[in-house]
Amino acid sequence: MTGWSTVAAPGRWSALVATLWLVGGLAWLGWPVWDSVGVPDREQVRVEAPWVLAAQAAGLVLLLGTVWREAGRRSELLRAVACLVVADCLLRAVLTPGTAGVEVVHALPLLAGAGLGLAAGVLTGASAALASTMLVATPAETLPAQCVVWAVVGALGAALRRVPTVAAWVVAIPAAVGVGVLSGALLNLVGWAQETGTTTEHFAPGLPPGEVLARLWSYTVETSLAYDAVRGLTTALLVAVLGLPLLRLLRGPSARVPSAHGSLADHHLAAAVRRREDSSRIARLWVSGPTEQEKT
Repeated sequence: MTGWSTVAAPGRWSALVATLWLVGGLAWLGWPVWDSVGVPDREQVRVEAPWVLAAQAAGLVLLLGTVWREAGRRSELLRAVACLVVADCLLRAVLTPGTAGVEVVHALPLLAGAGLGLAAGVLTGASAALASTMLVATPAETLPAQCVVWAVVGALGAALRRVPTVAAWVVAIPAAVGVGVLSGALLNLVGWAQETGTTTEHFAPGLPPGEVLARLWSYTVETSLAYDAVRGLTTALLVAVLGLPLLRLLRGPSARVPSAHGSLADHHLAAAVRRREDSSRIARLWVSGPTEQEKT
């Protein structure tokens, strides 16, 4: 199996751009946590959402260009990302969310991160969220948050990039369940902060970050945890079925490249040492040969 990642994988600059994109997105999404006093109201969120989405799209274009340059201006890696995005769009079109929380769209970004690394995971997740929403749903003020959450899923998968393929697949199955719950909590940040109340589940301005997170979790448990758990379980099922062959396809022989390169270098080094020793031996014989003959 050849695999896409035989071409140069994204490097440090791609990872830096992906990290900055994530930090910016999480800072915007987590506004109620780090600044509960200045959190925008519903109308402000609605007005600002297109501008946030435009900034996200510009960042994705920058990330795409950086990945392409670091891949030696070759398109194999980007073709892999494009195939995963198209497949995720089809999954979302076939299994539209809304039926008891059944949703599997987080599986491919998770596997993209595990198979191709941080930059590819972020690019796959955010692009799939953006493209699938444009195709099968009506874009709303929640779309920037969806892009961030799907990108976070890809970034979490990238934590398994250096793990052996089979082990990464095994770990990704329970991780998919956690991803379902985490994504629900993150998505609840949109809308929850605009509905203040008097109970310990409601958002209240002026609370410290720890209290805001505690209330967010209570709200998630009360309203969406069951659906989030179903999303995680169905995602884990798809990862269990398709994860191992897809990881092998994405990684290809690249996981063995470092050891192969190392053994090849060792072979060349040993051969060079042997040639030098042979040359030194011949030189000594050449010098000492006439002297021995003269003694006889």
